[in-house]
Amino acid sequence: MLKHLTRILAAVLLCGAVAALPARAADLQKILSSGTVRIGVPIDVPPFGSVDAKNEPVGLDVDMAKKIAEALGVKLELQQITGANRVPYLVTDRLDIVIAAMGATPQRALQIAFTSPYAALSIGVFGPDSIAVKSPADLKDETIAVARGTTQDLELTKAAPNAKIVRFDDDATAAAAFTSGQAQLLATADVVAKDLMDKDPKVQLKPKFILQFSPCYIGIQQGSPELLRWLDTYIHLGMLDGSLSALSQKWIGTTLPSLPPI
Repeated sequence: MLKHLTRILAAVLLCGAVAALPARAADLQKILSSGTVRIGVPIDVPPFGSVDAKNEPVGLDVDMAKKIAEALGVKLELQQITGANRVPYLVTDRLDIVIAAMGATPQRALQIAFTSPYAALSIGVFGPDSIAVKSPADLKDETIAVARGTTQDLELTKAAPNAKIVRFDDDATAAAAFTSGQAQLLATADVVAKDLMDKDPKVQLKPKFILQFSPCYIGIQQGSPELLRWLDTYIHLGMLDGSLSALSQKWIGTTLPSLPPI
């Protein structure tokens, strides 16, 4: 009788211990079995994610989510998220994947896992096709407008200390100086350059050279090695066949550079 009671007590304790364990991360096989992948995308970070006139989500990250679901062969459950809740939604198992123009940091990596980069923001020097500048060394008589004290100001000054740099109080003023003809080139972020061209077809802000890249990573729950490997494979092949670069060209206006894996 005592041995029987001991076995029962052990079983009860084991069940309690299992129940106390955190929910298993949504790994690849679980997603495939459910037939649905839950992906969070931003709604406040154009051109990565926003809503159109029909209140439908659009952007680079939205397209990326759709392509991943298609490649997995499962239904896409798209959830609109913000910068504040993208990590908590993964940690609490409300999402399988977050694609939200997210940078990787050691602090975030304590909570979630990151894939290799799939996209990149960049800052550089932009201008019309008529100006034959391909590197900082090519800058001669051209005047470059830039917002004072910004990363692009610091990087441009370091790369071309003798260039004719005209500094303004903010990005909007620097852009206005370019569009009004006060400067022949503009040092800014690629997304800003594309936005200016989208708003005014007469504006030509083609990339002359890039000063700095800021890679974007996909986030997933920790403890999902199969899903992480699959996503890394998908990104690697997308880099090789040019599809990720085409996505960057469509939404950001610049081709994707060769980005090292994480």
